[in-house]
This record gives sequence, structure tokens and C-alpha cells, in this order.
Amino acid sequence: MNDVSRNTLEPVGGKHGVALFAATEEEARHFGEQLLRLGHSSDMAMSGGIASAIGWTSSNPPPTVLLVDLDGDPLPLQSIQDLIEVCDPACQIIALGSRQDIDLYRTLLHSGVFDYLSKPVPLDLLASVLSRAQGHALGEIQSARSGRTIAVTSVSGGGGASTVASGLALLLSTQRHSSTALVDFDRSNGDLALLLGYEGDAGLAGALASEEIDARFLQRAMGRINDRLYLLAQEPSLYADANFSTEHLLTLGASLCRMFNQVIWDLPAGRPQGSLDVLAHAQTRILLTDFTVQDARNSHRLLREIGDESAGQHLLLVANPSRQGQAGIVERSQFEEFVGRPVDLILPHAGQVLGDSLLTGALHLPSAPAFQAALLDLADLACGRPLRKQAPGTGLVGRLKSALTRNRSAA
Repeated sequence: MNDVSRNTLEPVGGKHGVALFAATEEEARHFGEQLLRLGHSSDMAMSGGIASAIGWTSSNPPPTVLLVDLDGDPLPLQSIQDLIEVCDPACQIIALGSRQDIDLYRTLLHSGVFDYLSKPVPLDLLASVLSRAQGHALGEIQSARSGRTIAVTSVSGGGGASTVASGLALLLSTQRHSSTALVDFDRSNGDLALLLGYEGDAGLAGALASEEIDARFLQRAMGRINDRLYLLAQEPSLYADANFSTEHLLTLGASLCRMFNQVIWDLPAGRPQGSLDVLAHAQTRILLTDFTVQDARNSHRLLREIGDESAGQHLLLVANPSRQGQAGIVERSQFEEFVGRPVDLILPHAGQVLGDSLLTGALHLPSAPAFQAALLDLADLACGRPLRKQAPGTGLVGRLKSALTRNRSAA
């Protein structure tokens, strides 16, 4: 889970707090948006890569943290040495790039680079590394983060959070091959076990009741869904006690992050004890809403409660039309104006197809292909990956046109 830290990197001794040199203009704009969301100046995200960074550093006050993109440089290690020679020794250099090469990473660290980030860089990871770099510049030692927490909740009851959370977990574990844990925090009416086809207790009650969190206990107690997906849940009970501390719950979350790459929490809309604390510390927060007056009011209230993204916590407002046909629907533009932020993604209405699939077993996402594709987009957004770009003519309409063309050609 995220340790809430300082929101911004203040300039030290008149220096720039953060300067970033991306390989292209498009990437510079993207990184500029991320810096702005973290409370920095977007003007300090420039293009030109490491070559521009060398020229800029030679004639400007040194920043506290300097990020340089190595993509497109034929001799990145030599360029790093050239940058180090002209850069202030107190400046922390962070390299960016598309190469996932452990030898390159080790060589960069031996050269004096603070860290190397593989693109695309999730907002929360960028915030975490910037915070550690600033702490290092001030003589502080901060541990690197391991796994990450994704909290999913509806602004109102019946918003489909359990379906979305279970769908994300399935897609991350199967399509994105990520080691994933799924926590069903609805201890009274949880249904993730039903959605995933798992029977029996899955360790949550024992984990909350234990005095200490034991990783070996969690491994044995959690329900195994597939090779990369494990469920932490309990048998639903109307008398589920709340005899656990917030600190104990956050320790549980931190332990899961050390065991898994992605930890998804399904948080009930009723906000039981601990759910707001999980939201406050999650790296990615997904709020599900519908375009209704009630959900607009609830979204506005919850957004004020949990704050913005300046601490590096990625916030996604997602419209899930689970109440299709309900009265009181408002226009998207009116909804966004009222809540004060845009909707990041709209999930297509899946109808009764997914519910019907439970009659024969676990949730079957391929029975609703449009919903599954949108969920995969949401999974990528939650993990900081860019959305997949569809080629012209793809999608359902494009496939139908291609099929009709082939039929006419055959005739």
C-alpha cells in the first residue's frame, strides 16, 4: 500500500524541483500531465532526451531530481557519463527507457544513476520514485515499493464493484500474466467466491483475527483461482465483527503487496470500518458510478473525502451503467461539471449475459466481449499502461464490414 508522503518536491536552494527530458514531444506532454497531477510544473517536462538534458543542465541551475529518456540514443551509457560530468553531484538522476534489460539497469546504478524506470511509467510509481529521490538528496533512506494496491468501490450500492473487481483480477492474471490477489472486503454479503467459482472460506476472517500477519499463513489460507490469482475472503456473515485496528488492516495490505504484483480490494459502497483507510492508501482508486443524480451527489462527496492525485494515487472515475433504463439519467457533460472532473472510462452495459453465466459456473467474461474489452482497457489504465490503439475498421462494426466484404467477394 502507499505510504502517504509529501505531495511535492519543493525547489532546494533556488533549484528546480524536478526536470524531465522525454524522447519525443508527445511523451513530453504526457509526462508533463503526470507532473502537473503530482503538483509540479508541467513546463519542466521537455523533449529531446538525454542530449537536450546535457545542454540544458550546462546552462541552468541544477534540479533536485533530473529524469532523462534514453530511447533513441545510440550510446546511452556514454551519454549518461557525459551528463554526470556536467550535472551537480547533489542532483539525483533517474533514467527512463523502453528497454527491460537487467544488465543495463545494473550498469546505470554503478554509474551513479538513482533508478531506472521502464516506460510506460504509472503515476503512483513515478510519485514513489520521485519521493525516494528527494529523500535520498536530503539524506533520508526510504524503501522501494513492491506490489501495488488497486481499490475498487461504487459510489452507491448495486454499482457492480464486485463484477468489475473480479473481472479485473481475472484479466490481470490471465491476459497480463500478473501475480494478483483479490480481497473481498464485504464481510457480510461478499460474493466474489461465487463469481470466481470458489467454495469455502478463503482466509480473511483468520487474517483479521490474528495478532500478527504471517505470509505463510496467508499462502495456505487464500483460495487459489488459477496459477496467478488468489482470493482472500470469508464466508458471508450478518454478524461479522469489526475487532481489528486500522493499523492491522494496513499491515495486511502491505503483506499482500510483498507477495503479489497487484492486490485488488473490492470495497463495499456501505463503507465498513477500514474501507476508507484502504482507499486512502491505495495506489489506484477506481470509483464506479452511473449517470444519475444520486450517483453524481455521492461521487462529489466521495471525491472530496479521498482527495486528489497529488500524492501519486491514481484516481479513475468509471461509469458503469448497471442500472440501465433507470429514471433520473443525466447528461455526461452535466455529470462531469457537477463532480468537478471528467469520467475516465465508460463500461458498456453487459445486460443479463454475465449473470446468466453464473448458472453454469464461474463468471464467464467472453460471453460479453465488449464488456471484457473495456475491462482490459480499465486494467491497463489502473496499472499505468496506455490504452490499446485500435486500427481503423476494428471493433464489432469493422469486423461486420470485413465479413460482408469477404462474402460479396466470394459471391
